[in-house]
Amino acid sequence: MKQPSKRRRGVILTLKGWDKFRDAKTQVEFDENGGDSFSLEELSDRTRLALHTISRILARLELIDRSSLQAAFAAFNLELFKSDYTRPTSTLEELETRQANPQYDWGKAPDVSVFFGRSEELLQLRHWILEERCRLVGLLGIGGIGKSTLAVKLGLQIQSEFEVVVWRSLLNAPPVEEQITNLLQFLLWGLRKEMAIPESFDGKLSKLMECLQSNRCLLILDNVETILSGGQAAQCRPGYEGYGQLLKCIGEVPHISCVLFTSREKPREIVPLEGERAEVRSLPLKGLNPTEAQQLFHQKGQFTGTEREWKLLIEHYGGNPLALKMVAAGTQELFNGRIAPVLEYVEQGILIFEDIGDLLERQFQHLSAVEEEVMYWLAINREPVSLTQLAADIVTYSFKRLVPSAIKSLLQRSLIEKIGEHFFLLPVVMEYTRQQWFEQVCQKINDTRIENI
Repeated sequence: MKQPSKRRRGVILTLKGWDKFRDAKTQVEFDENGGDSFSLEELSDRTRLALHTISRILARLELIDRSSLQAAFAAFNLELFKSDYTRPTSTLEELETRQANPQYDWGKAPDVSVFFGRSEELLQLRHWILEERCRLVGLLGIGGIGKSTLAVKLGLQIQSEFEVVVWRSLLNAPPVEEQITNLLQFLLWGLRKEMAIPESFDGKLSKLMECLQSNRCLLILDNVETILSGGQAAQCRPGYEGYGQLLKCIGEVPHISCVLFTSREKPREIVPLEGERAEVRSLPLKGLNPTEAQQLFHQKGQFTGTEREWKLLIEHYGGNPLALKMVAAGTQELFNGRIAPVLEYVEQGILIFEDIGDLLERQFQHLSAVEEEVMYWLAINREPVSLTQLAADIVTYSFKRLVPSAIKSLLQRSLIEKIGEHFFLLPVVMEYTRQQWFEQVCQKINDTRIENI
């Protein structure tokens, strides 16, 4: 008679412990190995652990005895604390099955082989998804801020923790039933489940939730803003209301999977569901810091500028990676990599890289009339202003009472910034908004002249 398999006792590193070990290892590699990573053989010599033990520690998937972790930490002058390791709830068999039979579908996900910074954001997201088991997580931010690349980078880092990983873009706004059918087809194939896909939307949604409840899956939905309507932030476009029902169901119904989505706007369905202790979270994404942004520039070639010039340029574009890539290409082409001439145009309020204007135009097209007027007054004021000041500035009387809801909407659209109780625009957004305002004023003057002829 076959004896039941015994659960092997052991632990794995927590994300905090793994990052602590990785950072110490990286520093020693920099100090002693010219920045080159240690090979498994070198790590084995240093820690006096077997090669397969080192591999299991680095993979953070298989159970390991605590003494081996202590030896690995001690080799890099670290002390192993209780917060550095955990005894997972999954059995070893489940971990081995997950590792041996992964099913990943990255479709046309962007290449992230060149990636800078975002270490804090990655740690936060991994903590939410792997340790706090959040079931719905949103990555929010203005166009070009790097939501898609961060989602892919994160997904690649944590994919081995899931049985199935699926990445899908909503860029072309596919109908919701078509998208759910597509997801179900891959999930059922990846999970080796023989099930017919229902015909009705409710049936498809129910079957999808069944998959998410019975198996650990990671779904990444990119460009969710394309199924949201213009004029009223966070509401689904006519005919796309099913996506709102999908997000609400994923956020409300308990399951063991995670759905990560990126969007320029926060869908209204998740607002009442999220919270610090809830299993629905959203992370507003800010720009790169000056060091990370300079690394991005140097991928494009050689650039010259003082520390102050670099700081001014990066702050002007809010550390937006896509905007900075456009600026880097234009600076090489027009000014042979010199930063100073670019700043001369910036100081005059001249938008010299039209691609950035195109990026912002797509978001301006979604604004309501009151949101446009609020944007114009924020650009005119230039400095951070309070809600009361903005309401006093608004010329259209019927808009004054709508200012609070417009501000809330613009924050959700990632177009304005907030400090304390004051609101403002990033310099590049202000530059574009002032240009739009000027063109609108000129158009009104021309229309008045035509009427008077």
